[in-house]
Amino acid sequence: MEINIASQSIIKKETNGSQAIEKRPPSQIINGIERIWVAVRVRFTILIIAWKCYGSLLKAIKTTISLGKFKTAVYGKNQLRRCVKLNNKYYFGIYIPAFPSPVFNRYVQTELNKIQAHHKPVNRLQVLQLAITSSCPMKCEHCFEWKNLNQPGTFTTEELKILIDKFQQDGCAQFHLTGGEPMIKMERIKELVSPAEKTSEFYILSSGLNLTAANAKLLKESGVTGVIVSLDHFDPAIHNIFRGSAHAFDYAINAVRFAQNAGLLTAFSICVTRSFVSKQNLLKYAELARDCGVAFIQLLEPKPVGHYEGKAITLGKEQINLLEKFYLAANFEKKFREYPVIIYHGFHQRRIGCMSGGDRLLYIDSAGNVNACPFCQTKNFHAGKIISGDISIKDISIGGCPVY
Repeated sequence: MEINIASQSIIKKETNGSQAIEKRPPSQIINGIERIWVAVRVRFTILIIAWKCYGSLLKAIKTTISLGKFKTAVYGKNQLRRCVKLNNKYYFGIYIPAFPSPVFNRYVQTELNKIQAHHKPVNRLQVLQLAITSSCPMKCEHCFEWKNLNQPGTFTTEELKILIDKFQQDGCAQFHLTGGEPMIKMERIKELVSPAEKTSEFYILSSGLNLTAANAKLLKESGVTGVIVSLDHFDPAIHNIFRGSAHAFDYAINAVRFAQNAGLLTAFSICVTRSFVSKQNLLKYAELARDCGVAFIQLLEPKPVGHYEGKAITLGKEQINLLEKFYLAANFEKKFREYPVIIYHGFHQRRIGCMSGGDRLLYIDSAGNVNACPFCQTKNFHAGKIISGDISIKDISIGGCPVY
């Protein structure tokens, strides 16, 4: 299945056959005085939430300081990292709810509870990554769902609604809807997101396939917060080969523009392979992301699962060191102040451990298996047991990543 979006394309063909991306100004990126003011507001909000949680200003101050130290450990520096402004809200990452919002407040209550227990409502999960279909026409080199692709559907839309409702009842800050390719199931997305409680944010994880201008508008109207679009190279030909589609690059680039025009938050996600990791490539990719106007870049290390199972794809120490240096430089050095914010899970995982494994994040694959995360395919049990009530969400216990 290929979807022709040529009539909507915003990619311009040059006379020499190359492709030029129409640049979008980085108006979403917040630095300077406004960023400092946002930080003051956030810290004051967290302090007030902590005071309400513990009924003691001293305890509130202590836990707020501890939470700040945890954030520093995750980010890598005790320094303000730029954020993104969209629709009068501020975003610090694609795994952190927008500020200010009730979803953000409960997110904070949950993180405070991990430092020192309190009796205010908390989330059972901060993020549930939920595969809503196994269907996908692409043949991506790194696909972690490879063994499940294009198999008969596991859950009906109604069953997926039950799953989402149950996780919302126990508290879940965000749902990241994935697949397969979730945009093939546009009607299903609408049916899942529109009736859901507004106590959670919804993101779509997509290759960009079928993320047309009309569908981007429908996503926004349904209540979706943003889209995380996979783009694995700045070179169109290489990305197309990686994705197994001659149109993959066009899909991805057009998708973020349509999403932005609809008022959705946008991010690029890249699998940083051995052949890709170099200072020059990372900079070129970041420049493309900046020119496309996306808010965030997510760096994912290749893992030996799915289509990569049994292959020697794990990054070496030198490559990891290069990624970490780039991550810190791109997030904190002034020359990158107009670039998207970089998210690199491997950085904090190697320092403070994994935050998946049922602690903050779970992954339910397209076959219905509950996993620690997409890259630790633990297959602990089938999510049908949650739907039937045989397993309570509160009782789910999986454990952290075996690598970190």
